[in-house]
Amino acid sequence: MGTRQKPLFDALKYKDFQWIWASQTAHAFALWAQMVALPLLVLEITDNSAAHLGGVIAVRTIPSLLLGPWAGVVADWFNRRTILIFTKWANLVLSIVIAVLVASGIVELWHVYAWMFMRGATQVFDQPARYSMIPSILPSHLVTQGMALLSSTQNFMRIIGATLAGFIAEYFGLSWTFIVIAITAATGLMATYQIHVAANERAGTAGIKGMTRGLIEGAKFSVRNRTIRGVLIISLIYFTFGMSFMQVFAPLFAVKVLEIGRDGLGMMLALTGGGALVASLIVARVQPTRLGLILPITVVSIGAALALFSASTYLPRPMGLFLPLALVTIIGASQTLFMSLSRAVMVKAAPADMRGRVLAFISMDRAMMAAGGAVGGILSAIYGAQPIQIVFGLTCVVGGTLAFIFLRELRQFRMIDEDGEEKPTATQPQATGSQVAD
Repeated sequence: MGTRQKPLFDALKYKDFQWIWASQTAHAFALWAQMVALPLLVLEITDNSAAHLGGVIAVRTIPSLLLGPWAGVVADWFNRRTILIFTKWANLVLSIVIAVLVASGIVELWHVYAWMFMRGATQVFDQPARYSMIPSILPSHLVTQGMALLSSTQNFMRIIGATLAGFIAEYFGLSWTFIVIAITAATGLMATYQIHVAANERAGTAGIKGMTRGLIEGAKFSVRNRTIRGVLIISLIYFTFGMSFMQVFAPLFAVKVLEIGRDGLGMMLALTGGGALVASLIVARVQPTRLGLILPITVVSIGAALALFSASTYLPRPMGLFLPLALVTIIGASQTLFMSLSRAVMVKAAPADMRGRVLAFISMDRAMMAAGGAVGGILSAIYGAQPIQIVFGLTCVVGGTLAFIFLRELRQFRMIDEDGEEKPTATQPQATGSQVAD
């Protein structure tokens, strides 16, 4: 499929990337701790309601529909470092609020819905700004590695954050989990202040009219560019039917099917993180070039793993426990392959002044994660989590197969420069001067 091997941590020679990586580490720990704590909180408040669990996930993703494209315009119009600092401050405040509500014992279901909506609103501005900075910090031949290293951090923190959150929730209570999340958010904010990147040039004229024009230009470009359009289509399948496992099905399986409790949920997410960490480090080391070919294959593998995971829970113990837990590592590996490689394709296929908008449009696909999570939660409440997860998995298999057959331009995409070599361009940062770590 085409590879080019580079030293595994070359991207970390760049100081600004180090600080983005550190900020991402704190962000990822808090995120995965929340992925354990919030579903457990909802299930505790609602007496194990799968429908409310799906509803809470849906509310978090509504801002992606309302603000997602505008977040990309903001990332292309304004200083991306400033945007990141603002989102980290907002995340810290929200983390403190939910910690106080839970610790004081006054938290109610509507608090969780409101909190998830506001958390989703801050997150939608964070991602386009963060990931569109990477090509400005790293040379072209290290962009895929940089994306993979950020994914590996995300996945390592999935192991640490999910495991620790489940342990704390089980033995010390949910309130302490949220307190730890708030402390971690503060460290992420401090790391973000250390990033020093030249301000990106505004992609268009100031004002609402100029930004609206920029939004329309970004939408037209994303639709007309067959590679980006292909990524958006296949992401639609992935987020709708593949990502609902992490948000809805994993808590349901841990609590109601496998009956392994809070710390068991943390262990499940940690196992997905283990598989994801290995996969992301392989990508960072090997740096595959046939990214467009790998993406639909990855969606097929995600779907197959999800369907097999759910089917294996029908087996008697101990096989009905050990086999599902083994399969979640494959799920995690496939998920991180898709996330890191799809972002690399998007930033490579888009011009520098449009990366924020292009990356933001993938958040529209993420809104489908809410739809998938909500539908999955409701159907699971009616028919059970096991058959619905099998249906979702098989849908990924069919969708990924059709994408492989019909999205020819995406399938042919290669991560190479015009002359056939991967190398830094004259306008990209080089590994010299103050940008490089001592």
